[in-house]
Amino acid sequence: MASRAWSSIIRFLLVVLTVMTTASWNVLPVKADGGGTCQIAYGLTPTSIPDWLMPAEENTDLITANRYDILAAKLLSSGLLDGSTCPANGLNPDGSANGCGIELATDQVKIWQNRYDPTILSYSQSNALPPKVVKAVIAVESQFWPAANWTRGEIGLGQMTGYGADLVLMWRPDYYQSICRQAFGGKSCSTQYQFLDASTQLLLRGLVLKEIDATCPNCAGGVDLEKGKQAVQVLTETLNASCLQSTRVIYLATGKSPAALLSFEDYWRLVLANYHTGAGCVYQALRKTGNPNSWNSIAANFSSGCASGAEYIRRIEGQIKP
Repeated sequence: MASRAWSSIIRFLLVVLTVMTTASWNVLPVKADGGGTCQIAYGLTPTSIPDWLMPAEENTDLITANRYDILAAKLLSSGLLDGSTCPANGLNPDGSANGCGIELATDQVKIWQNRYDPTILSYSQSNALPPKVVKAVIAVESQFWPAANWTRGEIGLGQMTGYGADLVLMWRPDYYQSICRQAFGGKSCSTQYQFLDASTQLLLRGLVLKEIDATCPNCAGGVDLEKGKQAVQVLTETLNASCLQSTRVIYLATGKSPAALLSFEDYWRLVLANYHTGAGCVYQALRKTGNPNSWNSIAANFSSGCASGAEYIRRIEGQIKP
């Protein structure tokens, strides 16, 4: 998850957009036909759903065999893979995997990228999300390496940032309550997250990020694989939160529902861009577009500080559509 190029104006827009929420925007039921939060937020039951957005089923095949050089480097540098047969143990001076290391890691990379498939499928089912999208987000964000990078503020398989924690705490009230009870000894919070004081918000954001940090000095390779599973759960919550927020942003920018403007596919592209760049970037692009009727028209109007949103969608689709 990005949101690293945000200006103070964009941050202000996010606060305005979230403070204007009401309970009807935060809580949507799962439909009897399996349509979940994102489908309902779209505003219309799609007449046809493309393969990459198909809901999870027990027999959904998520197995991939892609090349992930960052993952290869992590496996080598962590000691989970012995690189002693390669020059410099398979690593370049900058920590990236060299050619020998990449070749040596091929089989383990294939195993690791499918390690969380059962967890992805389970949480995609319970959150009524397309599992291929959930897996593609993880692939693009972390290449399936679950440890945190606290220096960059990117935590877990979904590389959540503080802005991502804001998103899920503001838009997923049940999850917010679970984090709040952790913070305050089982007591629930009667005040919505966006109306809490700054220090309490900081505390709750920290708990969200800690919950998905799989860094474990005493574990093999320095990672706790069970914490990785928790990160998948929080990612699915956050994607549902992004659907809700995106619908609200579209309405505030255009006065219309997503279904009145965009195909279901293009709506999901916008949802993913919102997850990556943030509501401020999406709102500005929608306003600049004027009367958006496709993802391409919106993507063309991202500001320079938000331009990674369009590239992010290309990378997501590259994981799903070879």
